[in-house]
Amino acid sequence: MKKAVLVLFIVSCCFASVFGEGKKENALKDVRVGIHANEGGASLAAAAKEQGLFAKYGINPIFTIVESGPIEMTAMRADKRTLDVGYIGAGVAWNPIDGAGNSISFIFLDTLSNAEMLLAKKGIFADANNNKRYDNDEIFAGLKGKTVYIEVGTTPGGWFKNLLELVNAGKPDAEKLWISCETSSYLSGYIEPNTKPGNKVVVVNTLNANLPAGMASKGGMEVVAGFAPATSVIKRDNQSVEIVATTSGNFPAEKIFPNTWVASDKWISENSEVVQKFVMALYEAALWRANNIDATMRAAEKLSQKPLNSFDPMYQVFPSKSDYESWFSDKSSLGYKYIEALYLAKIPNVPKGNQVKPFNMAFKDTFILTALKSGK
Repeated sequence: MKKAVLVLFIVSCCFASVFGEGKKENALKDVRVGIHANEGGASLAAAAKEQGLFAKYGINPIFTIVESGPIEMTAMRADKRTLDVGYIGAGVAWNPIDGAGNSISFIFLDTLSNAEMLLAKKGIFADANNNKRYDNDEIFAGLKGKTVYIEVGTTPGGWFKNLLELVNAGKPDAEKLWISCETSSYLSGYIEPNTKPGNKVVVVNTLNANLPAGMASKGGMEVVAGFAPATSVIKRDNQSVEIVATTSGNFPAEKIFPNTWVASDKWISENSEVVQKFVMALYEAALWRANNIDATMRAAEKLSQKPLNSFDPMYQVFPSKSDYESWFSDKSSLGYKYIEALYLAKIPNVPKGNQVKPFNMAFKDTFILTALKSGK
């Protein structure tokens, strides 16, 4: 009897061992993911989740909806990081270039952003040409001596500098607009072309989420540069506000920066297979998204805990399979140019004295190239 019990115990242990090992092998790998509650920042993660692509590649995404890029970068670059990977806009894209401390790298190109806008109370800008849009000269005239409210550490901060560069183009330095801002980091590397009081544009650092209330209050903000969903809320709720400038309407192609995914370099070095699987899930999700944009918007709203129909796809350009294949066909193709243009534009934002990572180290392209070669 004792012998029979012993045999049964051994067999039970074997089964437990086999099934225990099987469970371990099939267990999903936790990945801490930062997303933004807008059309660009949530759509790809939502598509991958809804279509079961994270599970397909053995990943259990633990999502954190971040308030802004700077908060996300702090979480990802901390000594005890709380995020492994995440979506970012152009505003904080200097972080993958910064070689100091706990570094990070670009791993995927998500969308081309059209989410940034310059909005103003009606009457601030004059449509001198009467063509129902504002050209560079009209924007120049309207901005003279104005105060603009921007969350300067996010994408609209750099976006507004680029807008000023466009409207200043062709004018002598003595006549150009120049920026004044109490946030010193915003002016790092910036050299004002003149100091004429009448040409000064005051930039006030203001949380993007606070722009709708500021524009709605009497005697409050009159001109803001922001990103969706704040810009959508302003336009929806305030009939006295108009769109002055957008990325697609006012910027040349080389100034339209991509939104990207970045990851902790330490996480990459310790989990390269998981990183590759994560990028595979993103890539397959991007292909599905390109053909199911409305469904993706609804999934993104659900993931972001936003009301139905609050996300508008007009604020993003969503690449298709043919786009990805042509954009990364070789090192001189458009995808590389988009990311390199972003890289070059953000080098001045790397803190003074910190190492600037070379482009091929800042953008770890092997992950996206491997995904493209999969033939999905």
